[in-house]
Amino acid sequence: MNDITRQIRIGTLGELLVQLRFLEHNVQAAPPLKDSGNDLIAIRGNIFRAIQVKTTRGNRYSRACLPSSYHILAVVKLVGNEESVLLDESFVFLIPKDEVGTAPRNISRLEKFRMTPDHVNTLFQT
Repeated sequence: MNDITRQIRIGTLGELLVQLRFLEHNVQAAPPLKDSGNDLIAIRGNIFRAIQVKTTRGNRYSRACLPSSYHILAVVKLVGNEESVLLDESFVFLIPKDEVGTAPRNISRLEKFRMTPDHVNTLFQT
C-alpha cells in the first residue's frame, strides 16, 4: 500500500470534520465522485454549494492552489498533536468566495466566519 503522507492525513481530517460539522447543521456534504477541483459538494434542500477545504495545525491558512470555481472556502484549524486530533476543540470557518481575497489569514481573526447555525443558514439561503 502507498503511505499516507502527513499532508494528506491533515487534509483528509479537515475534510471529514467539515462533513461532520455540516451534518450537525442539516447539510449533507460528500466528496464528488470525480476530483474536479472541489473537495466537497454540500446540499441543503435544493441549494448546492461547492466547498474547498484548507486545513492547518498552525495559526494561519494558505490561499494557494484554490480552484477557480467554488462557493465556500472552509478553513479548518485542527487542535491536537501528531498522534491525535481533538475534534471538539478544532474549529471550522466558512468564507464565501467573494470574501476570500480580503478575509484575514490569521485564524484568530476569522471569528465572523465561524461555522454557526446562523452563518450556515445565511450561506444556504435561496
